[in-house]
Amino acid sequence: MRSLNKHPDWHNQPLRLNEEELKNPRLAIENFFESYHLQEVRQILWNWMVEIVSSSRSISQEGQQRNDHIYFYEKMEALVEAAFLLNQRTDL
Repeated sequence: MRSLNKHPDWHNQPLRLNEEELKNPRLAIENFFESYHLQEVRQILWNWMVEIVSSSRSISQEGQQRNDHIYFYEKMEALVEAAFLLNQRTDL
């Protein structure tokens, strides 16, 4: 499966979704929350963020880089929470 490709035709296009998920993206959201609970996702994101920001092996040595990663973390957490709510509303 593709995870990163710099080919210009794939810029800002889904790379990880299969054909069914491309037709119905809600399937990817349902699958995600069948695999992970919201609190698990928060814990994983937090662990990643702590490793990036505070580890001696960090990819973020500069202050601005650390700030950028914290900002990305916050946006990812909000995105996951929004997807969680959408998924919950379709289950009703």
